[in-house]
Amino acid sequence: MSEENLAIAVRFHKEIFQDGQLTAADELLSDDFIWKGGLGLGTSTKGPESVKQIASAINLAFPDRVITHEDPIVLGGIVLIRWSMAGTHKASLLGIPPTNRLMTVTGQDSFLIEGGKITELTQDIDQLDQLQSRT
Repeated sequence: MSEENLAIAVRFHKEIFQDGQLTAADELLSDDFIWKGGLGLGTSTKGPESVKQIASAINLAFPDRVITHEDPIVLGGIVLIRWSMAGTHKASLLGIPPTNRLMTVTGQDSFLIEGGKITELTQDIDQLDQLQSRT
């Protein structure tokens, strides 16, 4: 089960955010999925449709984005992934106008997976890294 849970978490990043396949959210996320913190806009974001909206905004803002994973850890139904995303900031995101500069964002995601679906994501993003990328 651990390998399957890792594959589900990796697909969340790869298919929805890297490849822009928004419909994958319907397959990967439970109907009552909740996203806490990070790009979930600092509050709890619920359901696959909210994830599609966030992914659309990120994909538009960083059309050349590349997401990489480092050191995933699987503990049964919990998957932890350290990640980075690099891309050129081409459109407004979260009220930040485009800079047309390369930005790198790093973070870590903790996925709770039950019954083959992601039910919860808790995300921490390195805010200092974001600020330094804009200067």
